[in-house]
Amino acid sequence: MELVCAPHGLDRGVTEAVIHDPIAPPEFGDGCVVLGVGVTASSPEALELVRDAGRAGAAAVALKIDGPAPSSLREGAEQAGIALLALPTEMTWSQAHSLVRTAIGGIGNADTGADVPLGDLFALANALAAMTGGAVEIEDRQARVLAYSSQQGVDEPRRQTILGRRVPEEWVRRLEEEGVFKRLWAGEVVRYEAEPGFDLQPRIAVAVRAGDVILGSIWIAEGETPLGEDTEEVLRETARIAALHLVRHRASEDLERSARAELLTSILEGRGSVEATAYRLGVTANGTFAVLAFEPHADDEVQDALARERVLDLVTLYGEAFRNRSAAVQLGRTIYVLLPGPDPDRPERLVSLAADVIGRARDSLGVSLRGGVGSIVSHLRDVPRSRREADQVVRAICADPVGPVAADFVGAQNRVTLVELRDFAADRPYLRSRRIEMLSDHDSRHGTQYVETLSCYLDAFGDIPRAAKQANVHPNTFRYRLRRLIEVSGLNLDDPEERLLAALELRLHGSDDVR
Repeated sequence: MELVCAPHGLDRGVTEAVIHDPIAPPEFGDGCVVLGVGVTASSPEALELVRDAGRAGAAAVALKIDGPAPSSLREGAEQAGIALLALPTEMTWSQAHSLVRTAIGGIGNADTGADVPLGDLFALANALAAMTGGAVEIEDRQARVLAYSSQQGVDEPRRQTILGRRVPEEWVRRLEEEGVFKRLWAGEVVRYEAEPGFDLQPRIAVAVRAGDVILGSIWIAEGETPLGEDTEEVLRETARIAALHLVRHRASEDLERSARAELLTSILEGRGSVEATAYRLGVTANGTFAVLAFEPHADDEVQDALARERVLDLVTLYGEAFRNRSAAVQLGRTIYVLLPGPDPDRPERLVSLAADVIGRARDSLGVSLRGGVGSIVSHLRDVPRSRREADQVVRAICADPVGPVAADFVGAQNRVTLVELRDFAADRPYLRSRRIEMLSDHDSRHGTQYVETLSCYLDAFGDIPRAAKQANVHPNTFRYRLRRLIEVSGLNLDDPEERLLAALELRLHGSDDVR
């Protein structure tokens, strides 16, 4: 955070972080830092927020400000006697809240590292930093940042990791190629130094385990002074304690995901207040959204249930990595993920994401998936439509064994239309063509191939040589079969409507299933 102004100096105590809610404004306690979520720095609301916070005795107001702060806002903060902080635009509000909480929460245990509340990973990171003198990060198994100590600076990779809430891909690849993760998961305390020329301080890391399960890792980056000889032992002991914290953290995270799943279910089914649900999900109702649907296939019911559970975890992880406020839920056999904020001009990114999920499920879980992407909608109330489209896509591509593993509604529209028409015809058997049924019956009784011949003829737009090649017969043989099938069925292939309906019948029900 950058300090824009501090009318009463920097020696001001801070008590807590308060999130400003314009719908239900909270009370600003003495010494609090007010996080102006959703408030534009150049708007009148920002100036009013600064004045209200100043009258309530708050210590500071934090806003996302891109570039220099508006002069009117700076003057308003000076007059209100309140500090004004500018957040970088790439920092999420949840990160900002964690940052302030870390700074406040670390004060009470900075000397000894004792009495860390169970499940408070930020307090644990600060306690370990105080004991070792290094900058601490606690990560999960997928290199996502769960907590970090409050030291500033250190190096650029740490800054990128904290802002992105995960280790940058280029560093993950480097660590994998150099065997760092392999040694880490094997139980070693790993010391790592990058090649000369890289802005990376030396680090020490250890895995956090609960029995044989790897929960994550702890990393300590060297600060202004080298890490002491006893750091490895301190890190081993902290990893043992951290296992309890990570288990508690995962339990809390599971509860939060469960609550988000319930909210997502209500949105997908079109129930409840859209605005209230948007607020609880932490999204803007009039933003862009898209629904992705995945359907696993296993050999038996038990395997299918296990597959869906594992895929739900995978889909949740991918969704959170793609968009911070995503939500996932399993409804029946289908797993849905709601992605807020997709770029309407780049819908292909969603198909790529679905394909990545399917590839990872196949390679790491041994689960076969198909994925459908609904259209990008411009309001949360339209999410049920995106869900219906995602369902239609999944059903359509599941019915085509040689089709793509993932597609969006536009890319799969032909298949979707055929499936919809097949359903329509199934409810109205009187629409089925008697002439094609006659050909099918004849093929069954006499071993002829008239249905296949007709299908090849229509697919080739009446081009006899091409149709004969497709049927793997001589053109004269094909002409003879065509004349005979016309005699048997009474089809008039000179009639455009009859050709259209015959082609549609064969396409909907297939040459092997027209009876």
